[in-house]
Amino acid sequence: MSLRDGAETIINQCLDVREGEKVLVLNDSNDKDLIDSLMEVLEDRGLEHELIVYEEVDSYGGEPPEHVADAMKNFDVVIAPTMKSLSHTEARKDANKAGARVATLPTVSKEIWNTSLQADYERVKEITEKVYSLLEQASEIRVTTPSGTDLSFEVDIDTYDRDTGILNEPGNFGNLPAGEPNGYPDKISGTLVIDHFPFSPKAEKVEIRNGEVVALESEGTESSKLEEAFEEHPCTKKIAEFGFGTNPEATLIGNPLQDEKVLGTVHFAFGDNCSYIDEGDERRNPCAIHWDSVCENPTVYFDDRKILEKGEPVFLEE
Repeated sequence: MSLRDGAETIINQCLDVREGEKVLVLNDSNDKDLIDSLMEVLEDRGLEHELIVYEEVDSYGGEPPEHVADAMKNFDVVIAPTMKSLSHTEARKDANKAGARVATLPTVSKEIWNTSLQADYERVKEITEKVYSLLEQASEIRVTTPSGTDLSFEVDIDTYDRDTGILNEPGNFGNLPAGEPNGYPDKISGTLVIDHFPFSPKAEKVEIRNGEVVALESEGTESSKLEEAFEEHPCTKKIAEFGFGTNPEATLIGNPLQDEKVLGTVHFAFGDNCSYIDEGDERRNPCAIHWDSVCENPTVYFDDRKILEKGEPVFLEE
């Protein structure tokens, strides 16, 4: 399978780039082979396009340079296979407001490019829409895992996105590979035990009360990056997101870009929630960090309806 196949999935299926549209490709320091595959497809189709390479910013969720943010507003389509995510930045949101369709692929690798990125997005959309419809009917969600996670929260459906991977309308935004209905877990409380989290390789247990971390237990004596983030950026203590994986081609590989899309997993994020919460809402939490933690083999209830049973998507059997 060639890298071109993944590039064609992005350009032709997910973004459905049309003749006469202008396409901007962004890169900070990711694999040049991936960028070259995009440029090859754009050139072969005769589409107007531009590549901007810029210096990688310091933190996940950090804003890109001003000239990059300005350029993003002047294109019909923006493709960002960068190392630092643009998903939760003001630059991305401003580009969407200007009418651009934006696909972000932070930390995407050749492994992801040649596997879950090339899912059948009509199937991903079908599963995602079903989960979203179940979310619309629910008022409360409970998540437990074999490792000890036990969290409950309320559903504010107005904060939720579908993330189907189909980005064919002006102002659309999505993370590729796609497949995660996601939104703000309102009034979340309970225990989160870290299963998959690149910023904390050792076991950690996080106690949460009404949307905020109140305690952290770690193995060993050295502090983790999560502990350091809580100290340096107190806004990271806020729980920002709940997501539900709906991509049947994705598998757990240790990269959140793919792991959070795995069908049969859910994830929670620390830090910035501005993609979900509007200005003026007291729940809004601007933060320089947005970090995702994936829960493995979760059992999930939407109200009293079981959706996942230890990672098995029982909702698909109904």
